[in-house]
Amino acid sequence: MAVGNSNADALFIGTDERGVFLRARGHVRASLCYPLRDGLLAGLESGPWPAGVFIDLSECRYMDSTFIGLLVAIDKKLRKATGARLRVFRPSPECARILSQNGLQDYLLIEPEAETMPDVMEELSSSPERPGADFILKAHEALMETSEEARKKFMLLKEMLEKKLRGEPPKNNPGG
Repeated sequence: MAVGNSNADALFIGTDERGVFLRARGHVRASLCYPLRDGLLAGLESGPWPAGVFIDLSECRYMDSTFIGLLVAIDKKLRKATGARLRVFRPSPECARILSQNGLQDYLLIEPEAETMPDVMEELSSSPERPGADFILKAHEALMETSEEARKKFMLLKEMLEKKLRGEPPKNNPGG
């Protein structure tokens, strides 16, 4: 099992013949999941495809919308390439509430019991860099595709990120 401060916010990753396993602990925000995008999501785009991707949320107390969008993007890539689904295990009460608030309780494959995790799981280091607007935008675009509720909720953020990527200055006057 992973070694480290059991109270620290962290993401762990491990693999075995069943696929890729993730475990989230504490508060998972964009900076913590940035390496996951560069590792797992990039790997899914280039192949070979794992038999499955699993995430245990039992020790996660908070996850921001960027992390949720990344989970949705992983699920979408798996579905498109292999027909498999991201399997979300044992979400903590806090995570179950967050998933429900974002309309994802019926979109993601959420299971009350977990698969046995691999014996060795490595902690992903959080990124010293702030996640870029492109990363945050892609995660939220994936999230927005899950429901009309999510589309409405994140439309303003999407528009602001697109302007930032185009180099447009933010408006100082909200009315004009």
